[in-house]
Amino acid sequence: MSSWEEFFDQVSDGGFSKLCGETDASREPLTAEEMVKFKEWVSTQPRMPSTRVTEAWIKANLNKVVPIAGYTKMLLEMVVAQLASDRHLSLGGGDLKVPGFGLPLSRLPVSAKRFPVLVGNQDLDWKANTLLIREACMLEVMEILTNRPEWWVKVFDSEITTTWKTQVLGIDWAHYLEHADFTPNMVDLCINELRTKAALYEKTGLIPIMDYSACAIKSDSLISAELAQSLKDTVRFLEEVPENEKDWHPGSDNKVLDLVHPSLYPLAYGLTRVLVEKSIGISDALEHCGTGTILPKPYPVEICGQPGPYAETKLPSLSEKFQWLPCDVDISTDGAAKIASYINNLHPIHHADMYPIIERFIEKALPAWDIVYRWPTEFDTQRLTTSKVRLMCTTKDLCHGRNQCRASTRPLNDGEPERDEDEEWEDGYEESVRGQLDREWFERTHRPDVPDVDPTKGTVRLTADHVKKRGFFNSASRIQVIVKLANIHLNPNNPKYEGGAWHIEGQLNEHICATALFYYDSDNITECHLAFRTRADRENLMGNLDYAQNDEDSIEWAFAIDPQGNTLQVVGTVLTRPGRSLFFPNVYQHQVSSFELADPSREGHRKILALFLVDPAIPILSTSSVPPQQKHWWAEASKIYAGGGRLPPELVAMVADHVDFPITEDKAKQIRRQLMRERSVLQEDMNRGLNVEWNFSEH
Repeated sequence: MSSWEEFFDQVSDGGFSKLCGETDASREPLTAEEMVKFKEWVSTQPRMPSTRVTEAWIKANLNKVVPIAGYTKMLLEMVVAQLASDRHLSLGGGDLKVPGFGLPLSRLPVSAKRFPVLVGNQDLDWKANTLLIREACMLEVMEILTNRPEWWVKVFDSEITTTWKTQVLGIDWAHYLEHADFTPNMVDLCINELRTKAALYEKTGLIPIMDYSACAIKSDSLISAELAQSLKDTVRFLEEVPENEKDWHPGSDNKVLDLVHPSLYPLAYGLTRVLVEKSIGISDALEHCGTGTILPKPYPVEICGQPGPYAETKLPSLSEKFQWLPCDVDISTDGAAKIASYINNLHPIHHADMYPIIERFIEKALPAWDIVYRWPTEFDTQRLTTSKVRLMCTTKDLCHGRNQCRASTRPLNDGEPERDEDEEWEDGYEESVRGQLDREWFERTHRPDVPDVDPTKGTVRLTADHVKKRGFFNSASRIQVIVKLANIHLNPNNPKYEGGAWHIEGQLNEHICATALFYYDSDNITECHLAFRTRADRENLMGNLDYAQNDEDSIEWAFAIDPQGNTLQVVGTVLTRPGRSLFFPNVYQHQVSSFELADPSREGHRKILALFLVDPAIPILSTSSVPPQQKHWWAEASKIYAGGGRLPPELVAMVADHVDFPITEDKAKQIRRQLMRERSVLQEDMNRGLNVEWNFSEH
């Protein structure tokens, strides 16, 4: 049964007794009166009760026995949904029902009807195929080659590709990935794949990279110089403000200047006001400042994992306090984007000229986002697979005498002292000169028996015909986008940006499925890269891989993993140069590399427009339903009248000072600090949840 609604349809009107084969009244469904008591009990629980505790409570308090397997779980799910629905009705009801407003905050559609999430209601419902070292190296080669000028033309010139092949084979790949190598067949496959991608790029401007179970996409041609200049010109009005009004991101050492940031004036449960019966657009947003009904905080059971045999605590990916606010964007039948509600923290009047420019960037993102969204089910690929790993021994005569291949089997060089019997087990051996010589010899003489690629086999499933110009996201007529504008400023006294931490965008509250980054303005900074990693082991290596007992060397030398580490696997890095657009899924954690001033004697900067796509299958509360919360917007637009005449400015200020809502800038920054602290903790919790270690010791 796919839902509790279907379950209770089947058990109504006497069907319940037929299902459980009992007529005992203690095994009948709960009566309406009993459901009220049960719902009241669930609403007071600090976390999702286990099915066992629930069954014990039902027996002790209602004198009922749970009749069939699955009943308690569905009963809990139904009651949590009813609690959310009851709260919605208490606010006035209405047609709008989204997570946290009419639906449980942790609500997720079934996986087939949404984009996967890295850490969600099923703890870990996304896993990628595990990359072999050779495939990871091929991804890196194709990223490097597609950064070269006119690569899409040169890839068809055999003389140039011969040079590329020589260059690739001449690289010491062990410096990129330990134990890595590169074969001629691997180069040939990369060239063939890039020829297919060249046709795609010439027609669409899109280049899939880091593409296997999921994919990122880059482009150096989507954003015209005219469009980039338009954004630079209009952003200047956000940048050129008095120094005391500049919003330097907390903790950035005055390097990151927030121009538009979703963490300022977010939706705050228990504080933010929501319009129940109507939605607002851009033109009438300001006149609704301060109106609406306060959105209550969620019940604790709403923010927990699904019911099961054990009590479920709060999901590490879900915030019980805050949500970033997206704007709604209408998509026409011909693929045009029109922002339908105000962008949070971008004044709809003062910065009205920025709205159509951002619309154009959203339009540019739609085809790439759509491919990223469809990739896991339509275009996923794997260039190399193996179900068995062994080390190929080239020194069998030496190793046979010890019945095992070990680094300490290395013949000693002239003048080397004799070995102690147990020296390889002593502390410091691996770091010693002898230990390093042993290891180098072992790696030369024992290589993993991994497959080579077939260069004639096509690995690219995506063609230009698959890239849509309209009908994105299953022909969605409206999407939601969270907008962020930020600058990184460096100067001779503060010349280096240290880079960022591994993270995904937002929490489960935002349901972000993909990101678009536009590097529209840079000056006097060194190269910067964005690294990606994701959860591996879709194929259950620990259970299905054929390897010799305790032979972790062969696993480590074949796959781009640490057999004693966790299953988060680095996919690769992408160059983020000026003018580039980059699109990637939110199942890829990402990390910004460090960069610094190219010329340390003068200032430099990097300016980025970031757009975060809310999963079109899971709409959330947006600025169509949440009036602006900025008190300074409200005070300016309120047009307070007394006796037909406008109040003097000083009286307007006095009135504003004594109104609790909307929110002052100081209060908003206090809320932002709370949000950042919470998200820092949640990110750590999420990373701990992702920190699932390989366990190849048992076989």
